[in-house]
Amino acid sequence: MDLKLEQIGTELMVMRLMRPGQIKEMSSSLARNGQLHPIIVNGMEDNVYQVIDGFKRYYAAKGLGWSILKSEVIKENIAKCKAMILSYNRGSHSLVEYEEALIVNSLNKEHRMEQKAISQMLGYSRSWVCRRIALIEKLDAQVQDELRLGYISNSQARDIVKLPRGNQKEITKTIIEYKLSSRQSKQLIEKYLETGDKQQQAYILNNPLEVIVPEKKKESYDVRLGEHGNRILKAVELLRQQQNIFIGQYSDHRTRGLKGQEIEILQPKIQEAKQKSRKIILIIDTKN
Repeated sequence: MDLKLEQIGTELMVMRLMRPGQIKEMSSSLARNGQLHPIIVNGMEDNVYQVIDGFKRYYAAKGLGWSILKSEVIKENIAKCKAMILSYNRGSHSLVEYEEALIVNSLNKEHRMEQKAISQMLGYSRSWVCRRIALIEKLDAQVQDELRLGYISNSQARDIVKLPRGNQKEITKTIIEYKLSSRQSKQLIEKYLETGDKQQQAYILNNPLEVIVPEKKKESYDVRLGEHGNRILKAVELLRQQQNIFIGQYSDHRTRGLKGQEIEILQPKIQEAKQKSRKIILIIDTKN
């Protein structure tokens, strides 16, 4: 049936993560092709139809100024509706692990369902259900907020949950501040867990780029260059990488907070780097 957008509710949206980019893609699809598939809604409540499947279509249609959406109406209790979010997305694998965890945790805590009953309802193993509940219970609430807002990814959250809750916010802050990838975050967390020394852990958090092993990249090579030319190309690439690391570290606001002894140790090395930089410029200008 056709439903007016004002008749449609999004109460179950709390079970989903929705990124602006996804809505934008759906908006383009609706504008180009129209609505190809109906949204699925639950019609148990008084004149309000709660979306079960089709949140992106709903928000995209609302953004486009549509007034009506084609809808398939079912009538189920709220617990069954939450379970159906999983079933509708199972084939497409469009739910991330955290979204699955939100649904399972809600069935367990809000609807007082035992893990065995959840397993039977969803068609997943007990261990699968247990892992999803643990993801919510062990992940700090503030970290969950960062995940919802898109500042960290689902895979990063999966690694962060390995840490005690008391350490998760610090790690998350570092991941966001340094814009670490999932692979880099995993390395950082592994290094953090390897040491039990608090001072060393603090150093890791403040200097994450020093403990992260750079990705192995294919060596630079250009068929148009001879042997020596390719050696220069490789040297330039290595130099550029080291320059980027130095620029990132030295331009950090914490450089201004270095203490006297630290400055004494670093200053000669920085001056040496400065002199070599001038020498590089001189060599390049002379050759050109």
